[in-house]
Amino acid sequence: MENEIYAIVDLEGYASEMRDAAAKSFSDDCSDVDSYISLGQMINLVKSECIGFDDQNRPLLNEDANEKIYESTITWINNIGLARLAADGYVECAWDSDKNEMIFWANKKLDDFTKHEGEKSNVKPVKRRNKKKNKGS
Repeated sequence: MENEIYAIVDLEGYASEMRDAAAKSFSDDCSDVDSYISLGQMINLVKSECIGFDDQNRPLLNEDANEKIYESTITWINNIGLARLAADGYVECAWDSDKNEMIFWANKKLDDFTKHEGEKSNVKPVKRRNKKKNKGS
């Protein structure tokens, strides 16, 4: 199968749809997605991840670039969420030189937030959806 190339004729629309799709992979309620990645930031991400530009300066995509943009957007939203949790003291973080990446772990404040001395917690974890659904099941 040939990996066809497409020009994005509505960059703002594409960026908005891609951003919303990535946000919905975390939660059906993505009403505050702007606080995680603005439309301008999303447009810049699309431009940086595209495979080039056509003669009208429209970003060019193929299937691989489209997937890379989606994954980069998910990573961006996830990283902003982790940074907020760290800033609020719910998780701790440090740079792991061996792995060459930031690592995060729960802090006592998170335990206090999710457990109420003998009470069952009302806090439910956010479940991520699989990108590809198994249609055979």
